[in-house]
Amino acid sequence: MQNSNGMITSGNWNIFLTLKGENLLLVKRTHPFLVVTPIFFIGCLTLFFIACAFVVFHTFIFSPSLFFITSLLLISIAISLVTKVIVDWYFHMYILTSRKILELRYTPLTSYTVNDVMLDRVNCTEIDLRTNGFMNELMDMGDIAITFDRPTHQEEFILKDIQGSHELANFLTQQLLDGRQLDISPQTIWFKQHVSSTQ
Repeated sequence: MQNSNGMITSGNWNIFLTLKGENLLLVKRTHPFLVVTPIFFIGCLTLFFIACAFVVFHTFIFSPSLFFITSLLLISIAISLVTKVIVDWYFHMYILTSRKILELRYTPLTSYTVNDVMLDRVNCTEIDLRTNGFMNELMDMGDIAITFDRPTHQEEFILKDIQGSHELANFLTQQLLDGRQLDISPQTIWFKQHVSSTQ
């Protein structure tokens, strides 16, 4: 499948093209930093508990075999937690086609959630970029909020913690404006950037 300016993550996404004349425009996951941080925290916590076990089983209760078993148990728990973090990140993605935008969140053996909005039922679209804090600005990580104004109610679709959020916000604006040529009802798009720094 052809990649549009790096906006489509590699993979076979044809299963999500369910409507007539639908084209894939975007497939994005959240920022990889959201995986690195919990893995680092789990690693530090595991080392701390192994150190505590070493003190207990070499000072108070001398038992190298119990220390070895406890260490293996702690390492296996850490590996399980790291695997869950990676799997949850990998199967959480945002997909934009010429007819709909959806958020897919899948956890094997436990849950499968899809939140989607049909673009041909949208009257007005507002795209807001929110970058919270100096570190997020440096990593180009932010939230993109798309507000859909319908006759019955307003609905907000948020792409949270996206890498390359500035470029993606511009890309979404261009693609949704181009949607006028694809039998999508007329829509207006505003692009606003909100940058808040922590104090």
